[in-house]
Amino acid sequence: MSAMIERAMSVCRASLQSRVGGRLWAVALLAAVAVLLLTAGPASAAASRAIQNGHDPFPSSVASGDPRPDSVILWTRVDSLTDEEPKLLTVEVAADEAFTTIVSQRQIAASGENDYCTKVRISGLDPHTTYYYRFLYQESSSPIGKTRTAPGPGVEQPLRFAVAYCQDYIGRYYNAYLKMLLDHDDDIDFVVFLGDYVYETTGDPSFQNPSPGRTITFDDVDGAIQLGSPGQEYYAAQSLANYRTLYRTYRSDPILQQVHERWPMIVIWDDHEFANDSWQANATYSNGREDELEPERRRNAERAFLEWIPIEVGIDEEGEMEIDSSMLYPNSRIYRHFQEGSLLDLVLTDYRTYRPDHLVPEDAFPGTVVLDQATLIDLLGPDTFDALKASFDPYVDMRVFRGVVPIMFQTSVLVLAQALRLENPALDTAAAVHLAQDRLDGLVSVRVLDSLFAAADLAEPIPAELTAGLPRGVSYALVGKRALYSSTGSRYMVLSDTYNLLATAAFVATAGERENVYGGQQDAWLQGVLTSSPTAWRVLASSTSMAPMVLDFSNPTLAGLLPPGFPDELRTRLTLNVDQWDGFPLKRQLLLGLLGLASNSVIISGDIHATFVTDHGSGVFELTPPAISSATFGSLVASTVDNDPLLGNIPGIDQLIPMLNQMLQISSLDDARVSPSDILYTNVDRHGFMIVDVTADSMVATIEEIPEAETFVSYYDHPEDLDALFQTTTFTISSGEITQAQP
Repeated sequence: MSAMIERAMSVCRASLQSRVGGRLWAVALLAAVAVLLLTAGPASAAASRAIQNGHDPFPSSVASGDPRPDSVILWTRVDSLTDEEPKLLTVEVAADEAFTTIVSQRQIAASGENDYCTKVRISGLDPHTTYYYRFLYQESSSPIGKTRTAPGPGVEQPLRFAVAYCQDYIGRYYNAYLKMLLDHDDDIDFVVFLGDYVYETTGDPSFQNPSPGRTITFDDVDGAIQLGSPGQEYYAAQSLANYRTLYRTYRSDPILQQVHERWPMIVIWDDHEFANDSWQANATYSNGREDELEPERRRNAERAFLEWIPIEVGIDEEGEMEIDSSMLYPNSRIYRHFQEGSLLDLVLTDYRTYRPDHLVPEDAFPGTVVLDQATLIDLLGPDTFDALKASFDPYVDMRVFRGVVPIMFQTSVLVLAQALRLENPALDTAAAVHLAQDRLDGLVSVRVLDSLFAAADLAEPIPAELTAGLPRGVSYALVGKRALYSSTGSRYMVLSDTYNLLATAAFVATAGERENVYGGQQDAWLQGVLTSSPTAWRVLASSTSMAPMVLDFSNPTLAGLLPPGFPDELRTRLTLNVDQWDGFPLKRQLLLGLLGLASNSVIISGDIHATFVTDHGSGVFELTPPAISSATFGSLVASTVDNDPLLGNIPGIDQLIPMLNQMLQISSLDDARVSPSDILYTNVDRHGFMIVDVTADSMVATIEEIPEAETFVSYYDHPEDLDALFQTTTFTISSGEITQAQP
């Protein structure tokens, strides 16, 4: 009899490990029946019959998360043919895969109120111990999951964890996860997921490519947001049903299911769990054409996240699932930390919920002068201002012209109103005129006025001979904003020097509130955790990267690479993405300074869809692995350039895109301009993940990368081909230094 059990368990394990071409239920369940008939009683025999009859009550499988030394969160979702409410389940936790030694058993409920998801905290467990778990419903059993608790306080236990983020489902496959599963069966303690677990859109043409079998369709189309142009519509999730559809579809993937079945996951959100480039409860789809403050949509997104993710938030005092409005926006709190023995304090932050708007609004009028001459002299000093004066914008006070030369002011209003209507057809004439008056009520760049009048075939409004004597300042145009409604010059591709000057002025004027990314409570919590942690290593988990995404086209090395006709106004430092930490330069430096106060501080970060290894100085290093599957940073930059009316028309610009890795590194190594952050390694064209090994003396990061083109191909049926496609890069941090292993 024991030989039969051993053979059955062997077949079961082998089938589960090879379940990469779909759910090979026939083999797995045949073995499971042989074992469970002998160990779990008649309920498990009926489980086989239920699935053979064509219905799987656990189509999303199981998951675990947030492991503590004595507890872990377990999750599943029930899909039942019956309509009883609620649905009662039993969760079993065992010390062995055969469930001969059950250490915990309890009954829990799943209700329609939570999309029939349920999660439970299992307490009273032993530290750093592997457990197996399953859910029983009526006469059916879920797949068996495996999880592991954290080491106990003060225990020096070496750790290995994986880092992943950005797993777009549409048109793409989780080959990176498949590689992780093949290489790391039992040697990962947990997986850290840094945000963008789902993407809220069903086919955004700027980065998503739907393909047969990898699409998302909302049942509740009326509850979704229609985006795109006529004939090329796509949708963004808005209703609770929409967000639940996203998670249900993503978790149908067999490889993602196996990741959750095999390891506990510690998750934070970024923007796409709600809306791209979001801040607080604001979306950015319209680039300022309409108000996109959507608190109820934000709460829908958060509720679905808490339903589907095995996170401690949404668990009541009894250890069972309970989600109510008190834990949703604006009361959200997913920041938390995990002490893993004496070696690691994993500190997870929330970048999106409390942060302010982007410094340059998407609907900012390019001509608005935001730093006048007096402010610039205060910031720079008289001598520096005089040296740079010619590079700043001459400006006029339109309020003076309204009274002295009303015809010029009225003409300016009409010209701007027409331009606004062309870029925002939703405006009627009266609204456009009113908005134009508002935009022109203050200091305005003469250069922008000239361009508006020239576009309307009108003579320049300010005679050229008067321009030389005008005061000089910084307009939004001088920060990179060229269009009336645009993310370029707002969230992306800003002129670094003027942007940082504007950021400094705003920081000083608001006593730092303009860059209060984390909000008061999270910021105080973070400072307390980082300064009091007793562990050997502190790892700050950030959903966005702190690496400088700067191209310095004034650098002699890069200047020599520029094609003929490259615009003079771009022969400067260009910051590619200020939706990330580049958008909060002073707060970033304060945070890096705080991390630098303690030895062995490391940042792990996501969002940027590229690999970056960065030395921030003072012994602070940042490790950013590539995205699991979402469009790479390189392809996103290329798409932005192609669609930009200025950049896309520069002859030879396409020759620069393949050199993006080198250009970013060269730009960051210019210590006089970007100090102290140096990019030591980058790859903007690959997907993958990172494995981190932690001991008392070192932290070793192994980065696995695969070309983007391979993400569109499923290797689920032939995983043996993956090894030849991945490249491995390893960095070791020890004694305040970082070194790259030679290939």
